[in-house]
Amino acid sequence: MCTTGAKILRPGKEFILFKNRDFRRIHFDDRLSLTDQTFSVLGLETWDGDNPDNDRFSGFSIGFNAHLACCDSNVKTVEGGDNYDRLVQGVVENCKTVDEAIEQVRRMTAGRLYCWANMLVATPEEVAALEVRGHHVEVERNPAFAVRANHHVYLGATAEDDDTITTAFRHQTAFVGLRAVSRFEDVFDILRAHHPTAGYGVCNHGMYETVYSYVLHWNEGETTFYALQGHPCEGGAYVKIPVAFGQASDLSGYPSRHAAAIS
Repeated sequence: MCTTGAKILRPGKEFILFKNRDFRRIHFDDRLSLTDQTFSVLGLETWDGDNPDNDRFSGFSIGFNAHLACCDSNVKTVEGGDNYDRLVQGVVENCKTVDEAIEQVRRMTAGRLYCWANMLVATPEEVAALEVRGHHVEVERNPAFAVRANHHVYLGATAEDDDTITTAFRHQTAFVGLRAVSRFEDVFDILRAHHPTAGYGVCNHGMYETVYSYVLHWNEGETTFYALQGHPCEGGAYVKIPVAFGQASDLSGYPSRHAAAIS
């Protein structure tokens, strides 16, 4: 379960994309994928499992290149459905625009079944939400902002969705909060939010736990990634990672014991 959002702060010049990553376990060490053209956090096919030894990683949960950023959230596990994180990887590795991202996801879903998902794509010019259900992709394009949790907004929620309890509350809190954001720094208040309770909040404690919080800030061509392990509401500092593709990034402070294994 996850809460995601993206907003254009200054058209053509500045945007943000965020994701609070929620699992059934209270602790998780993520893994990164770093190349000379992409920076991404790996997706996890076994997100609801309790034993880290059984973790299976694939695709990108959140990632970006020099032109766009993309992340996802679960809607419904489908028997035989591939991991939707592979869709994010397809976008980050191959696309520069929202148009290209939409075409990439439609091409991938036309030939293969994926678990239902929400995807957010952000560029300096616009953001888009892609709702993946079976072989259909519904698109919301927006010049300002978009928010998603764990139900489809345009296609509609269903009683079979994996989370029918907290998703609507988290979506509403993130929507209202992001609509009011005018400065990059304001986004962190959304990621710490508990409404109406901690068990239903964007910072989640309950059936699901927020295990990581990520923010991507693109400002006039300069990209900075922020990561925090655990509950954002507990006051921990986000690790700030400036990313310049083709140059080495300082990952010494990254909050994961696996950061040194990046290749």
